[in-house]
Amino acid sequence: MPHRDDSKVEDAIHASQRYYIQDATMDAIAQEMRVSRSTVSRLISFAREAGLVEIRIMPPSAYADAIERELSDRYRVRAHVVHVRDTMTPVERHQRTASHATRVLNSIFNSDMVLALAWGTMLREISDVLMARMVTNCRVVLLNGVGNSRALGEHYSSAILTAFGTAYNAYIRRLPVPVFLDREDTRDILFAERAVRAVVDLQKDADVALFSLGHVDNGVPSSPYRAGYFLDQQDYRSLEEDGVVGDLATTFFRADGTSEGVRMNRRTSGPDLDLVRAIPHRICAVSGNHKISALRGALLGELVTDLVIDETTARELLGETAHGAAVDVVDGART
Repeated sequence: MPHRDDSKVEDAIHASQRYYIQDATMDAIAQEMRVSRSTVSRLISFAREAGLVEIRIMPPSAYADAIERELSDRYRVRAHVVHVRDTMTPVERHQRTASHATRVLNSIFNSDMVLALAWGTMLREISDVLMARMVTNCRVVLLNGVGNSRALGEHYSSAILTAFGTAYNAYIRRLPVPVFLDREDTRDILFAERAVRAVVDLQKDADVALFSLGHVDNGVPSSPYRAGYFLDQQDYRSLEEDGVVGDLATTFFRADGTSEGVRMNRRTSGPDLDLVRAIPHRICAVSGNHKISALRGALLGELVTDLVIDETTARELLGETAHGAAVDVVDGART
């Protein structure tokens, strides 16, 4: 009997997580668990009654609509501001932003489409809560390389790509080159190979891109994976001298969103940013005030069409203009 009760608790928790956190339908959960829809409903009711699920009614922030309008007006993007409480930790804000990004993605991505991904911590979080969709003839491709013989990264990026492929029953394509290369001529040779050209051609066919942004502080890229690729002090000086503030899929850009003349881009496997701009739907999910400079550069560079951002980070973005002047949003008006 205790074993049966433990099993019921586990099933109730699983069903509730799929229903409340990942927005799966009861029919989808029933099919996954191989039970009836009514059984799923009873499990979810049991979870509430047993205190396994706590439901809170959280009215949207009074400023959320105003923030979205301000972002849309200023940067010509479709803004999706994720309401967060002031007491939430950065990790909780990050998770809620990722969860909302799955909804935005699923409102855009459909059958017969190509999805391009830039792997990283936000994409990993999204892949963990990704909601499966009944779509057909879809392809998923990475925008930059998947590993380096001297560091970890390949399994991490592959796990993300596989999760998206499974969720959409899609054909997946990796970019079979390192994230960074030691020499510019090596990059030219690799990208002339037919296997690599085929992946780049698929990137060019993308209907949707999903990415977050890396930030660069005093020439040092943010991602711990990047440090493992043995960029040296000369590389950091190069990034600082070129005025780099961030990267999209390890292609670096400046505060105004430009990337021309950034020397490190000659050794990265990341895409030409004009290729990214040509993708019709470009979804950027960002959480964290440390990303503000990179985000502003991406927005000014017109790299984003749909911005998913937590409310705290959005307020920080709107609280500073490109010149550092304060901006207050009150009932949709700037003061």
